[in-house]
Amino acid sequence: MSRAIFMQDGAPVHTASRTQEWCKNNMPAFWAKGEWLGNSPDIKPIENLWNILQEKLNEMNPSTNLNQLAENLKSGWRDINPLILENLVAGMPARIDKCIQLKGGYIGKKLFSFLN
Repeated sequence: MSRAIFMQDGAPVHTASRTQEWCKNNMPAFWAKGEWLGNSPDIKPIENLWNILQEKLNEMNPSTNLNQLAENLKSGWRDINPLILENLVAGMPARIDKCIQLKGGYIGKKLFSFLN
């Protein structure tokens, strides 16, 4: 049995009642809208991953069309070391503890020193 928890961001398509109901009925470990801290995106692994990918894209020539953007995204994704993904997940307990200490406040980047 997986210990993974499925969570979504606050995009309207994710928070729609129909989407929330489907996820609740089809995912054993689903955190519904409002259960995840909305003001602490820095503890969510996916948010940090998007930032890492954005940094990779910023190092490339800007995309001038959709095909080039798709290629840049694929290239950026391939350049992300799998250890970074593992560290993002493994670092969750420390980030959550820090967030609790700060009463939901911004935890800063020093907990992500492994990314540099």
